[in-house]
Amino acid sequence: MGSLRFNSIKLVGFKSFVEPTTFQIEPGLTGIVGPNGCGKSNLLEAIRWVMGANSAKAMRASGMDDVIFSGTKSRPGRGQASVTLTIDNSARVAPPMFNDDEILEISRIITKGSGSKYKVNDKTVRAKDVQLLFADASTGANSPALVRQGQINELISAKPSNRRRILEEAAGISGLHSRRHEAELRLRAAETNLDRLEDVLGQIESQLLSLRRQSRQAARYKRLAGEIREYKALLWLKRWQAALEALETSAQIFKDSETKVHELTGNVAGLTTQVAEMSTKLEPHREEQIIAAAVCGRLNAAKEALENDAQAAESEIKKLEARLNFLKGDIEREEGIVIDAESASEKLAEEFATLKATKDVSSAVETAKQETLTAIQLRTDIEATVSQLTRKSAEHTAQISSAERETAQLQGRKSRLEQEIGSVGRSYADMKNTDTQPGEQNLFTASLGDAAEALQKAREREHTASTRKQDAETQEREMRDVLNTLKQNLSEAEAGRRALSAIVNTARGDSNWVSALENIQVKQGYEAALAAAFGDDLDAGLEDDIPLRWNGASAPTLTLPGGLEPLSKFVTAPGALNARLSQIGIVERADGGVLAQQLLPGQRIVSLEGDLWRWDGFCASSEVPSSATARLENINRLTEIEDSLPALNTAAEDANTKWEDARNARAHADENARVARKAIPQLEHDERTAQSSLSRFETDQARKAEQKSALVDRLNRLETEFKDVETHLETAQKQLAEAGSNEALEAELAQATNKLSLARDRADEASAHYRSLKNEVKARAARLQAVEQDIADWQGRSSKAKERITSLQGRESETEMALKAANDSPDEFAQRQQTLLSELSQAEKRRRDASDALAQIETDLRTADGNLRTAEQALGAAREARAAAEARHTAAQERKAEIQARIHETLSCAPNELKAQLEELSPDSTMAEPDIERKLERLGRERENMGGVNLRADEEAAEQEQRLTALNDERMDLVAAIARLREGIESLNAEGRQRLLDAFDVVNGHFGRLFVTLFGGGSASLALTESDDPLEAGLEVLVSPPGKKLGSMSLMSGGEQALTAIALIFAVFLSNPAPICVLDEVDAPLDDANVERYCNLLDEMCKNTETKFIAITHNAVTMARMDRLFGVTMAEKGVSQLISIDLGEAEKLTA
Repeated sequence: MGSLRFNSIKLVGFKSFVEPTTFQIEPGLTGIVGPNGCGKSNLLEAIRWVMGANSAKAMRASGMDDVIFSGTKSRPGRGQASVTLTIDNSARVAPPMFNDDEILEISRIITKGSGSKYKVNDKTVRAKDVQLLFADASTGANSPALVRQGQINELISAKPSNRRRILEEAAGISGLHSRRHEAELRLRAAETNLDRLEDVLGQIESQLLSLRRQSRQAARYKRLAGEIREYKALLWLKRWQAALEALETSAQIFKDSETKVHELTGNVAGLTTQVAEMSTKLEPHREEQIIAAAVCGRLNAAKEALENDAQAAESEIKKLEARLNFLKGDIEREEGIVIDAESASEKLAEEFATLKATKDVSSAVETAKQETLTAIQLRTDIEATVSQLTRKSAEHTAQISSAERETAQLQGRKSRLEQEIGSVGRSYADMKNTDTQPGEQNLFTASLGDAAEALQKAREREHTASTRKQDAETQEREMRDVLNTLKQNLSEAEAGRRALSAIVNTARGDSNWVSALENIQVKQGYEAALAAAFGDDLDAGLEDDIPLRWNGASAPTLTLPGGLEPLSKFVTAPGALNARLSQIGIVERADGGVLAQQLLPGQRIVSLEGDLWRWDGFCASSEVPSSATARLENINRLTEIEDSLPALNTAAEDANTKWEDARNARAHADENARVARKAIPQLEHDERTAQSSLSRFETDQARKAEQKSALVDRLNRLETEFKDVETHLETAQKQLAEAGSNEALEAELAQATNKLSLARDRADEASAHYRSLKNEVKARAARLQAVEQDIADWQGRSSKAKERITSLQGRESETEMALKAANDSPDEFAQRQQTLLSELSQAEKRRRDASDALAQIETDLRTADGNLRTAEQALGAAREARAAAEARHTAAQERKAEIQARIHETLSCAPNELKAQLEELSPDSTMAEPDIERKLERLGRERENMGGVNLRADEEAAEQEQRLTALNDERMDLVAAIARLREGIESLNAEGRQRLLDAFDVVNGHFGRLFVTLFGGGSASLALTESDDPLEAGLEVLVSPPGKKLGSMSLMSGGEQALTAIALIFAVFLSNPAPICVLDEVDAPLDDANVERYCNLLDEMCKNTETKFIAITHNAVTMARMDRLFGVTMAEKGVSQLISIDLGEAEKLTA
């Protein structure tokens, strides 16, 4: 992709480039200059940004939105920024999706708060597509050809392990670590998923066994539920009948209590009439007593009011005396205010007359003003003269200093050139004495051939060992799968045996004998038939001393109808059961109804499905659940599992032995592969050492030839430059002699400065006198106004004080008259008190007579009222008895309704239907209610002992089987994916090592040659350190400048370190040249001589590559070597502009 050519870049609203700015990228060397902070580096960041840079920190921003122009004091911020890069694709070397166009315009647009979007020729594309486009062209946002500010220092101070990054970029494997890490994460995730999947598979298998057991429990649960329903129906029938009887009894009791309440109600009514008549007589006496009491109360209140009035009169006399004293004090205070006001007014009138008589100074103020203006004008004229003389003196002094400085610089440069010419001559003579002897190169070539042959053989051995290792891993994996399958089958069988053993043991219950069922062996498929034929009879034992047993009987000689086979042919049972078994026939379900008509007494026939026909007409369908069937099936399954366990154990042991053998073989193959792989790095190192030795030898030969040629060229340039310096020095010395002395100007300037000092003093004095007179006039006018205001204020106060005195004297007269009236009131209060005491004595006598009469009639009323309460209590007791009877009657009705509702809720039928239903079922209707409850409790307990029963167990078991199949398929996919990931990681590592080593050799060769070019001699090389694995090794730089020993970069001076870092960056660049190279102030730490070498190197790069170089610089030497120059200015603060300039303007911009 090196044929892509970058034509131009356009910035709109990007950082400080707010206006649309187009920068043409021309062939050769393009320089960008400008003062610090003007936005030069924003051009480099724009190029990196449009190439897909996604780190805000790399853009010197806290967030990616910060690249949008944020505004200045005079310009608002922008909401969008864009950068467009135009590329020439006439060679048609772009990726296929972009290769149809001759010109590619790649744009990146960012909108504040919405992120970035990329376009190629106005078509929206992904960021990854743009990054791949530039990556294929050997460039990109992180390309080593885009050298930002500070990158040289970072490379110098970096650790070897961090410095390896530039080598990875040269090899094109900079993303290897992230891709490998991602693959390892995916591998770990897949292995974790596999472990989890194994756990889930185990859980599902356990759940499947549990669901199968739950399915059998559900069948038993349904049988128990049927029996419970039957006995519940019988229990509710009993309760319904009891409720009807209780309702009839309570109705009779309620009727009797109602009659008694009617009788007692009539008696209470008569007593109530008697009490009412006596209450009527009580009211007049009570009114008389109330009236007498009210009269007494009124007279007592009048007495208390009279006493209060007397006390109030005494209090009023005291208040009037105090008020009179207070008014006299106020009159005295107001009279004092009048006297003070008259005194103050007289003093202020005297001051006002004095101020009026003072002389007016207005004419003196105007005179002082004119004198001040004249002094200021004189000072201004002298200042202008001094300023002109100062400027002339400074210009003359600067001219002399410039000539002296230029003369000193040229003399120093002449001395340095003399020394450098001598040094270059000696270096050339030394190199001619160190030429290489013939035949030395053949030794290096032979050593490289031997190392390459040994490495090839080791790689063949490693490949063979790896193939055997993979075969062993496959064999071990297959044997492990077989072993896991057998272990799983064995585990399932053991779990099934334990589960069935528990079920069988549980089915035995708490009986103290061994049932006949446990001594029977039935052919598989005949379990339901045997259970239907015997039912619960199989629970009986065979011993003689137990209550439920089989005593045995002789087999009847009766023949089964239709030539049916007896059940005894398919059942192995104790002899005590032979009589029953011989009279049970096996029949097809469809023929059972017909053959049942031919059964003789004692005979019965059964189907394989569990249907039963008995000789007496009794029939039972197979749909009726049977616990005996389940028990028989469980016993048969348990026997079958126990018989299969030895074979499963044997197979598992054999598989385990084979797996152990396969694992040992895999471990042996691993060791062989490890040994073979371990030998390769050393052989690769030997080959690299031999190759490096040969490369160094060849590089050294080429370097020496280049050095001799460079020394000759350099010597010629230095001699030419020495002659130019001598010419310039003569000219500078002549200009310095013509400049002359500056003493006359300095004397004239000193005299003018003295005059200026006197003029300034005179102007300051006149100005101060003028300000003093002006302030005096203002102060006199302000005081006159204040005095007039104070006189008016005091006169107002005097007038108001006199008005208040008149008012206070009137209030004093009124208070004296009120006090005289108050002193005459005590005699009147004594006369009124005597009259009230006489009236109060008569009223007390009337109240006592009325109270005695009222007490007598109240006594009679209480006696009648007691009789009434006794009658009412008897009536209340009767009513309570009636209410209790009514409550019992209501309770009986509610009980009946509740039972009726419970019957409907529980059994979904009416109470009158229960009896008809029970006649069709087996429960004994003669059982007492307690017996029924005990039976229900036992059945309920049996059902509860079963615990939680999953009635959907069959459906869930089918679902789990489907899920188990799907997960097994997923497990196989995971195993295959893990194997592919491991192979991919190994392949990535191998490819990365090889590409890194190849790039190392190329970069090392370029670095050694460029170092000699920049330093004019010496030697340098790269070395991989810190690890045998190239992917983890560090990159160390070993250098030997001319005349110094071999050492690391840290032992060099600052300028030497910078040159070395530049050589390394360009060595990486030459290994894979990019279409564009941007160098941001790379020459900043270099002196003039090293800048010349740096520029010579750039010239060589331009000749040998098609790369377009852009150098951002402040250095005048670098500017002079550019093919064209652009300047970045900031005439408007915060806004950058790009201009095309000549060399003189560039020097002014960077000054």
